[in-house]
Amino acid sequence: MKQPPAGCDHRALMLSVVVATAVLVACGSTTHPGPGATAASSQLTIGTIQTSVGTMLTGPSGRTLYILADNQGKAVACAGGCLAVWPPVTMDFGSPQAGSGVTASLSTAEGGGGTPQLTVSGHPVHYYVGDISAGQANGEGISSYGGIWYALQPTGRLLTPGGGGNPFGY
Repeated sequence: MKQPPAGCDHRALMLSVVVATAVLVACGSTTHPGPGATAASSQLTIGTIQTSVGTMLTGPSGRTLYILADNQGKAVACAGGCLAVWPPVTMDFGSPQAGSGVTASLSTAEGGGGTPQLTVSGHPVHYYVGDISAGQANGEGISSYGGIWYALQPTGRLLTPGGGGNPFGY
C-alpha cells in the first residue's frame, strides 16, 4: 500500500476529502421542503390532484396550496407564528408555471425578506405543516390566525364544503 508523502498531515487530508464529498452530495441532491420549511424554488410548476374533497392545486411536491380568508371572504395576512404552521410558497426567481389542468391566475408578490411568494388570483398562497404527503388536505377548513384556510381549485376558486362557495367571488 502506498504511503502519503513525508510531511503530509493525513488527518487534514481525510477531513478535506470528507468535506468535499459532503459538498458535492449536497449540491447534487434534490430535496422537497419538510412540513415546516418554506418552499423556495427557482422553477415553480403548479399542478393538481384529485382527492375525496375535490380537485386541488398543489405545489411541485404534490402538497396542497391554501389561502387564508376571513368570514367576509377577504384575504388575511399570515405573519409571525402563523408562518411556522402555514409556510409561504416562495421561489428564488422567474414566474410560476401552470401545469396540466391549471387555469388559475398565477403570479408572485414580494414576501417576507423580499423573497417572491406565489399568489393565486392575487392572494398569497401557503402550505400547511400538517400535510406531510402529497394529496393531503388536512388544513382545509381550519379556523386559525384570523380566518379560515381554504384549499384551491384548479381555477383558483376556493375549495369549500359542497365545492360551490367562494368568498372571493372569482
